[in-house]
Amino acid sequence: MDVQKMTEEELQAQCVAWRRWFHEHPEVSTKEAQTSQKVFDILTELGLNPVRGKGHYGVAATLQGAQPGPMVALRADMDALSVTEATGLPYASQNPGVMHACGHDMHITTLLETILRLLRRKDELAGSVRVLFQPSEEMSPTGGARYMMQDGFLDGVQGVFGLHMWPTFLCGQVGVKAGALMAGSDRIKVIIKGKTSHAGHPQEGVDAIMAAADFLQQVSHIVSRRISPLATATINFGTIQGGSRYNVVPGEVTLEGTIRTLDEDNRKKIPEFIKGILEGLKLSAGIDYDFQYFYGYPVLDNWPVPAQLAAETVRQVLGDEALVPGISPDLTAEDFGFYLQKVPGAFLWLGCGIKDQPVHGLHNAKFCPDEQALVVGSRLMSQLAINALQQLKAGKDFSART
Repeated sequence: MDVQKMTEEELQAQCVAWRRWFHEHPEVSTKEAQTSQKVFDILTELGLNPVRGKGHYGVAATLQGAQPGPMVALRADMDALSVTEATGLPYASQNPGVMHACGHDMHITTLLETILRLLRRKDELAGSVRVLFQPSEEMSPTGGARYMMQDGFLDGVQGVFGLHMWPTFLCGQVGVKAGALMAGSDRIKVIIKGKTSHAGHPQEGVDAIMAAADFLQQVSHIVSRRISPLATATINFGTIQGGSRYNVVPGEVTLEGTIRTLDEDNRKKIPEFIKGILEGLKLSAGIDYDFQYFYGYPVLDNWPVPAQLAAETVRQVLGDEALVPGISPDLTAEDFGFYLQKVPGAFLWLGCGIKDQPVHGLHNAKFCPDEQALVVGSRLMSQLAINALQQLKAGKDFSART
């Protein structure tokens, strides 16, 4: 593939074809074999000497610029979801029950198109660009970002950038801000252990369902009374199972849920508050309990200097009107936050909504992003990589907090 001889129309057509192939062949977390091989083959054809992950399907490569200098990284996630597609597209999923309902097919292709644009502009690259095609972003609480970091793919990187399709923004709009952008996401499992007895002799038992009801009431006060009203947190129990028969005092209840926070301090406090409630019920209601807390993805906390650079690049490439003002953090989660704990960087929301069309959100069976977002995203990210390398080479401190 001779990138230098491709017209803009040919470049865009090639990327649309790639995107539709990825959309037709979605694979869930830890199963991204075909996707990984396709990416590997494309990178090889482009002369980038890709490297496979160890024990996972991640792929990385390094694009060397014409000038020596620092290195930045760009990341795309590759996995799909266990969703039955309902878009009716002619290139809909050929894998029953699996769909790119979170736009990761668009993320893969946006990064590939970014690579094509950077290859055409190598003379402007004052350093190198590490491209990360990451598996298993949807595999909370582990996440594939950890695999890429364990393999050393962030070693030597001084700035890292990524993006996510954002259907509530129109194509051509971009959201980015310094600080918390997406939530820390944890899972919780509580087993409340009582004692069974005949319903006619409740005094002989310990009612686990009644204790669970008390537990839920008290947990609901954590956000309103134990966390600052200026902070953001949510505690949601999505499943509750207990009891065996209508006339038996229930002896055990299992509750499972998720906790979302926008700062690491509250994230650490909430498990202690929950444990305190359970200890109180142990004394007051006579129950015992098992309490498991699974730390998942951290708060995605954009670094100020890279976030400002990203916003400036949006204005440079797309115009002032493209930058969505005053965006608020979202309580969805992203394992890109792990990268930001190691290397300064920023994450962006890339609009993919279509004007006057219904908005089908992320993880929806009808999610159908505007393919023009590939052009918008690749133009933006290629310029962002160039700008970041220039600033780093000039001595800009991406780790500065003020």
